[in-house]
Amino acid sequence: MAKSVPKKEHTPQQIAANEERFRALVIATSDVIYSLSPDWSTMYPLDGRGFLLDAVEPTTTWKTTNVYADDMVMVNNAINEAIRTKSIFQLEHRVNRADGTPGWTFSRAVPILDDKGEIIEWFGAASDITFRKLAEEALQSTNEELAASNEEYETSNEELIAANDELNSLNERLTKATQKVEDGEAALRLAIEAANFGTWFINSKPREFITNVRLKELYGFLPDEEISIEQSLAQITDEYRDLIAIKLENAITNKEDFDVTYPVIGLHDKRFRWLRAIGNLKADPSGEFSALTGVLMDVTERRAEEQRKNDFIGMVSHELKTPITSLSAIIQVSHAKLKNSEDKFLATAMAKAEAQVRRMTTMINGFLDISRLESGKIIIKKQVFDIGELMHEVIDEIRLTNRTHELKLNACVNTDIYADRDKISSVISNLVSNAVKYSAESTSVTISCSASENEVTVSVTDEGIGIDTPNKGKIFDRYYRVESSSTLHISGFGIGLYLSAEIVERHGGKIWVESDPGKGSSFHFSLPRKPAV
Repeated sequence: MAKSVPKKEHTPQQIAANEERFRALVIATSDVIYSLSPDWSTMYPLDGRGFLLDAVEPTTTWKTTNVYADDMVMVNNAINEAIRTKSIFQLEHRVNRADGTPGWTFSRAVPILDDKGEIIEWFGAASDITFRKLAEEALQSTNEELAASNEEYETSNEELIAANDELNSLNERLTKATQKVEDGEAALRLAIEAANFGTWFINSKPREFITNVRLKELYGFLPDEEISIEQSLAQITDEYRDLIAIKLENAITNKEDFDVTYPVIGLHDKRFRWLRAIGNLKADPSGEFSALTGVLMDVTERRAEEQRKNDFIGMVSHELKTPITSLSAIIQVSHAKLKNSEDKFLATAMAKAEAQVRRMTTMINGFLDISRLESGKIIIKKQVFDIGELMHEVIDEIRLTNRTHELKLNACVNTDIYADRDKISSVISNLVSNAVKYSAESTSVTISCSASENEVTVSVTDEGIGIDTPNKGKIFDRYYRVESSSTLHISGFGIGLYLSAEIVERHGGKIWVESDPGKGSSFHFSLPRKPAV
């Protein structure tokens, strides 16, 4: 078991020094520094630096005040996309300057996330690029005039010299405007460093890995040492390394989201750390390559706290198993003896008690599985087996205890996969049990399978209450349950789908849901059929 890392305490003097540095950064930069609420509806007090109107109090009318009307749709679209993907907002657009004239800004904002990955605030900087934009427009106009002049006045050397002089002047102004943008980017980098984040950049073609010193420190490298993608993966512990490598490759080649948490052991300092990496893929304007960029955070303290909680849950669940097992045996024997009793009440009571004990046992086993999973004690033991045979076994077992729903099975035939048979059995059982739980009696649950040369997909479709769009994105989160009037009478702790998703992902597979509220849901998961090369 990993040792917890002592929490690093900061003295009041260090905190005050950091705050003073941050204030100095804000004063030193010529950019407008701003902060916004999670949904961008409210901008907090703003020093417009003579570029934008000041705001002495939080305001909800900042868009109409500052954003140029013709650019409002573009700005809103960019904001919505940044909120949806929880990624950096960056955009060039027109603004209403403090003096009432239109201007241009290059704005970048970083989302600040809490421990649950939810946005709590946006922090950003707006650069005045009006001069640069005017220079570009003037440059374009000058080039057009120059072309016309060359056609009309081929012999007029004086006019050509004057146009060249003007062009040089515009180039100088463009250089200065570009420098201001670069200064704004430098200020943003300082803000990231103040948050103590590691940063990284991966070119999609040569796979060049560019990092800052903080990232090297988190992997246990020395500041002047080079670090490659392969070396960084080598520091990840064995049980997570393959999973992170697959997710990184999918992010680069398939443009999938990259937000992973994993443990590492430092190369030189041998320190055990939990790290969280977040990144997204951006295409180069040339179209020749893409770049995956992101940040790296040390979440060791948060994981240690979660581990203590999981250890407690595991301990309590383990202690409950023995009395529950004994109670289950007593109830089963009593039920068998009373099944043909004339006292129908006792026979019915024992049957209900037996069902409740089975439900409690399932919950306890779920908590134990979560504790083992997050402690790294769940081991995936892969073997070759027929997925169709496994589906028949699981459904036959469920039919023994289910008398309320029609289970329709369309299994694959002679379809071998390379996976952990017991774990995949648990995933299928969880999905079918959920379908039964959230659909009315006498409805159907269909379990089907499809296969290709490289992949097999299992689907479980019900005719239940369905899941609305806001809940679909969270349905596989730990302990998450859909709360509505339709689910108040349904027991559960939000364990089964979370465990299923973790098991599928550790096999290098995918799990997802399709649903129409009021019509039912279809849960799907896909697995590779052959061992990863």
